[in-house]
Amino acid sequence: MKKTVMFGLAAALVAGAACKKKETTTTSSAGSGSAATPAGSDVAKAEPADAAEAPKPAAKPITTIVPADLKWNPFDEKAGIDKSGGFAVLYGDPQNGPNGMLIKLPPGNPGMPHTHTNTDNGVTIKGGPIHQQNGKDKAKPLPPGSYWSQPGGTPHVSACPGKEECLVFVHFNDGKFDFAPAKLDAKAERPKEYVEKRPADLKFAPLIPDMKEKSPQIAVAWGDPQSGPHGQFFKFPAGFTSPPHTHTADYHAVIISGTIMEYAPDDKSPKELGPGAYYMQPGGVAHITACKAGAECLVYTYMTGKFDFQPAGEKK
Repeated sequence: MKKTVMFGLAAALVAGAACKKKETTTTSSAGSGSAATPAGSDVAKAEPADAAEAPKPAAKPITTIVPADLKWNPFDEKAGIDKSGGFAVLYGDPQNGPNGMLIKLPPGNPGMPHTHTNTDNGVTIKGGPIHQQNGKDKAKPLPPGSYWSQPGGTPHVSACPGKEECLVFVHFNDGKFDFAPAKLDAKAERPKEYVEKRPADLKFAPLIPDMKEKSPQIAVAWGDPQSGPHGQFFKFPAGFTSPPHTHTADYHAVIISGTIMEYAPDDKSPKELGPGAYYMQPGGVAHITACKAGAECLVYTYMTGKFDFQPAGEKK
């Protein structure tokens, strides 16, 4: 990728690039009002019984984005997205804080050495991108279902050397997205903080052991699901449908394979989400997660707090 490609990315971000989001569920409630009373009466001077109860904030909606809804921005406007690649913002504000985006690179894209201030976490959805680091070791392709963590401030090259387009999900949890041109040093050591995990490296275990092979399978990519923010992969059996439930924390998800439906219990026509689709599930909002019959579903999720599961309607 040429320098103009990366500078084009910065220019597009400054222009406020965003994608179209579809809100599939919205619930809200507010405190009731009081009837009017004659001026000067004792009742009028008294505070209404429900005045101390502030209106409850509207619940966040389940947000879904299918590939057709994405607004892609080319890295190089002159070259166009087919030759230079591009990005589509999924959530957050890349200029000012934590964010997540999809990035696609055309086959054979060589990339360019650069750094980011903040650490980014990435997942391959399509193709086999590489992330060349300092040192003599040559980077190897990261196939679909792979994960990596690029430490902030470390030079690297993100490239798509194969014959297939590369599509990845990247999220910055600690701050804004930025970049600066850099140089790789073959004599320097590969940063110890850099992490790569391919599908063969992931250790899947049943989410519900008693269900055995019929249970969704989970593999932790980073973090500790029992105590705080984390990322993990979910494998859902074809035809699986969860009961209505909630989680305490919000989570962001991308579909790598299969077809997922993420919807409210009263939604009679849930949207189908295939590879490259995204959804955000708000904490405390009841929902059903289903995998369409015919093929297993593989999903990567980034949860902003610890992982828990509460059947909808039950009190903690």
